[in-house]
Amino acid sequence: MSAKSIFIVQVLATSALFTAVAAATSPVAAQAALPVKPPAIAQTCTACHGAKGISSTRNTPSLAGQPDIFTQYQLVFMRDGGRQPGVMQAIVKNLTDDNIRDLGAYYAALPPPPALATKSEVAIDTEKVTGLLTSRHCDSCHKPDFAGQGESARLAGQRPEYLKKALIDFRTGMRRGRGMGAMIEVSVTLHEQEIDMIAAYLARKP
Repeated sequence: MSAKSIFIVQVLATSALFTAVAAATSPVAAQAALPVKPPAIAQTCTACHGAKGISSTRNTPSLAGQPDIFTQYQLVFMRDGGRQPGVMQAIVKNLTDDNIRDLGAYYAALPPPPALATKSEVAIDTEKVTGLLTSRHCDSCHKPDFAGQGESARLAGQRPEYLKKALIDFRTGMRRGRGMGAMIEVSVTLHEQEIDMIAAYLARKP
């Protein structure tokens, strides 16, 4: 990652921390949550990611309920070349830092997608899949309920084919996480059948 990108994500992380502290100490925080008003820039996201951040498009992730800083980091990486943006290239290249902050806060405030209710086409061995996740300490970064935190994504309720794609991209090196490449280490020993089962399992987590 370039020095510029590192600086930007550090600034975004600090900004998100101050925003969270301010919100937590505000009297408004004690009131019932009000409907979240989308920033204008979110209109460019709805066609693929859904009006409320819940995707109905294959291989396109749901954004609702993703940790604020995770969404911000991913947008910075895609905008600045640290992650290949694919079809999002035309959108992310013009995002300002304020756009990115607004999108991170907006999607984090939306209710997360519900657990996938349809029967899995993949046989899920709960004991085996739990062992695969536990042995790789997935809950350390993504939390025991896989709701995500900080720069680590929410996995619970995510589209299964997208989860599979993400794991394969990490395994093959097409996509890299931050730091020492923990996601590559986690995914490189997974067989495709295990990836299918993990994706199906996580998609059905509430």
